[in-house]
Amino acid sequence: MMKRVIFVCTGNTCRSPMAEAIFKDIIEEKGIEEEFEVYSAGVYAFDNDPASYQAMEVMKKEFNIDLNYHRAKVLDYSDIEKADLILTMTRHQRDMIIDVFPEAADKVHVLKEFAGVKGDPDIIDPFGQDYDVYKNCAYEIEEVLMKVLEKL
Repeated sequence: MMKRVIFVCTGNTCRSPMAEAIFKDIIEEKGIEEEFEVYSAGVYAFDNDPASYQAMEVMKKEFNIDLNYHRAKVLDYSDIEKADLILTMTRHQRDMIIDVFPEAADKVHVLKEFAGVKGDPDIIDPFGQDYDVYKNCAYEIEEVLMKVLEKL
């Protein structure tokens, strides 16, 4: 049974596309990519926006992943319906989704809480920050995703 996982952030140009790309990379490395359908969306995305320049740079230089293909997408009802697991970057995003789609409450989780990471559950938005902030964000996401995979 294939698991459908959606990563959600605000604009779907930084955190969630990085999470999607890194997760795909991890499951490919482990040879289990057939078990998952992975995508990302944003609660306030502008459809077809590219990933942010810094996100593309960090993914290319640090992970050798090309994010040029990425186009932002707004989270909609069909995403919610299809998903087995919806992982948000912050508590605020989780709460917004549950407000609009209360029937999805059992499958919407904050990424770090779902992974069992202690401390601040939010992954800080790097938007508009420099390379290092993006890099730290990407490595934090990677670390959390390894724990997520253990749970799945």
